[in-house]
Amino acid sequence: MDMPEKIEAERIVLKKPEPSFELAKIIFAAVEESRENIRPWLEWTDKTLKPEDSYEFLINWCEKNWQNKTGFTYLFYDKTDGRLLGCIDLLDVKEKHKSGDIGYWIRSSAEGKGYMHEAVLALEKAAFDAGFNRITIGNDTRNTRSANVAARAGYHLDGVLRQNRWSEYWQSFADSNVWSKLKSD
Repeated sequence: MDMPEKIEAERIVLKKPEPSFELAKIIFAAVEESRENIRPWLEWTDKTLKPEDSYEFLINWCEKNWQNKTGFTYLFYDKTDGRLLGCIDLLDVKEKHKSGDIGYWIRSSAEGKGYMHEAVLALEKAAFDAGFNRITIGNDTRNTRSANVAARAGYHLDGVLRQNRWSEYWQSFADSNVWSKLKSD
């Protein structure tokens, strides 16, 4: 399944990242601004300590996943000023099952403005148009903001995976919500 490199929405645009060190510095600045907000939920935050780490993400994660069609990472930007707002991925793509998982983060200064809701809806529409049948979103049950994004976007709470992963941040096992949306929804 092929995904578009650019997805337009009302206030934002999602773009496939083109690896460059300049872009890595922009991503790193957004992570730095948001570190304390996203750190409890995204373990890679502790491994993103310098712009070079963001550059590795662009090369070894984004670019490879796009080439293999196993994941599609988008950075999303404010259409009015071009500012990077966050990142949204379609991960764990299974072509046979026509399914994938959405993961996301947003910079702290852009929270609470509906940008993530808009990004999720834009990415899911592009995915369904590309032939996906099922999209899931997972979140730590303590991450109510992420759960609210999924619920507001019309995802069905399929259930809770009890203690399905170890959280370095919390130093305990964590439960995860599993949300889904079908093309027919």
